[in-house]
Amino acid sequence: MLEENKKKRFISLLSDTTFKHLFKIEDYKEFFNVIIKSIIDMDINDFKLHDAELNSGNEKRDYRLDLLLVSDLVDIVISIEMNQFPSEEAKYKNRLYVYALLAKSLNSGEDIKKKRVIQINFNNEKNPYVSKASYSVMDLNTHKEIKDFKIHEVYLDNYKGIRYNGDNKEEAYLSLFTATSYEELREIVGDDKEALKIVDELERLGLDDKFGVIYDNEEMQKRMINTARNWGYDDGKAEGLEEGKKEGKTEMVVSKKIKLNANIYYIIIDLEYRKKDNVTKLHLKDFNDDYYDDGDFTILIKKIENNYSYELSKNYDKHINFMANVLYIYDRVSFLKGIKEVYINNIDNTT
Repeated sequence: MLEENKKKRFISLLSDTTFKHLFKIEDYKEFFNVIIKSIIDMDINDFKLHDAELNSGNEKRDYRLDLLLVSDLVDIVISIEMNQFPSEEAKYKNRLYVYALLAKSLNSGEDIKKKRVIQINFNNEKNPYVSKASYSVMDLNTHKEIKDFKIHEVYLDNYKGIRYNGDNKEEAYLSLFTATSYEELREIVGDDKEALKIVDELERLGLDDKFGVIYDNEEMQKRMINTARNWGYDDGKAEGLEEGKKEGKTEMVVSKKIKLNANIYYIIIDLEYRKKDNVTKLHLKDFNDDYYDDGDFTILIKKIENNYSYELSKNYDKHINFMANVLYIYDRVSFLKGIKEVYINNIDNTT
């Protein structure tokens, strides 16, 4: 009786946390196979979440890590991006991440094993021209395609209002990502058994306090980043950090400028407050070692800038463009040590 009276939070499908929970359960794999196969024309029944995400021992951290699907049968990595707050910066970051995944083979020494990267972006927005789009690199004259990677964009709002009619399973499944209530979810799925299993599980998760904490944390993080974008990324001002400390916040997202060659980049850093010697100070989130700088990170930025060189950048891109610089940043300080994303601001880089 107590469980029935308990307030149920709505759990959206458009969430990393939700995807990871459901994808790990074999009984729900066919639901995701229908969706993803409709986008990339590939069966993913043999794919699983990347091991690093399953074995860290920190459940909260596992849910926050990137969505990567891998298979023992093919040399392909599928990157899933749930873009609840689409922006040009977010789309740019997603493209950078594709290159970062490709660049990881640089650290493999003699055992380099090239993998193809497929990225799927589920965008919470409408496109007036297409519902799905696919991008790759192609020579303009010969139309020869570089097959190292492909990026697929799905514009979810184009599917809003679609209901399952027995003959539109793929479109109805994508419509589920736009729902804002359990009633709407059930209206969309009708009598589809695979989708009804998903809705039943979402409702169960809505009553699960442990899952709810992790889900709410992801929502908060994404809203914080989106708010930071709307405020213009004010470079992580000291007064903001102090306010967070006074208000008793446990986490913080700040932005720092870094200049490499002639370009200015922004590093978005994930922080948390910790007590050390009875003093509360900021540290890189989920990282226990160097570059503790009470949120300022001037030492870290200077170290990256001072070690930068043209020769070093050539390891990443022989043409030495912005991508080489961004990959250099990621390699110098892995995003697993706190960096959430890197982007370039066209206003600061006028030509």
